Amino acid sequence: MPEIFFYKVRNSSSELFLISLIEKSISKNWNAVILMDNIERMEELNDLLWTYDSTSFIPHGGQSDMTPERQKVYLTCAEENPNKSEIIFSIDGVIINKPENWKRCVYIFNKQNLKVTEDLESYNREIQKLDYKQKYFEQDKNGKWINKD
Repeated sequence: MPEIFFYKVRNSSSELFLISLIEKSISKNWNAVILMDNIERMEELNDLLWTYDSTSFIPHGGQSDMTPERQKVYLTCAEENPNKSEIIFSIDGVIINKPENWKRCVYIFNKQNLKVTEDLESYNREIQKLDYKQKYFEQDKNGKWINKD
């Protein structure tokens, strides 16, 4: 059974928090998929992963790559797992339809996006009835993560 994590970001950008989780995943030697809702968003994140730090970057590929199976981090707008990843990140509120394809499914969303927050909180209530291990974290006003289980 997969683990499903929800992170409700309050004081920082979803993208920068995502980068910290990707780095942790890579340190565990996990491949990752990042699921987004459109190509423009995917291109923005692609640029950010190359430029977020002047001394490093996160190697990654996307849907246009000829060898997606060789990517540690794979960006996509479709629910797919070409790199046999252990973890999938959804940062735009895209619901993962087949969570059993990963060890961990992670939803990162910003508290200010009321529609995505409402949709994911509703989804969280739905899947509580299933046999998935779940964790729900919310950032407090000081940026500390609070477990809301």
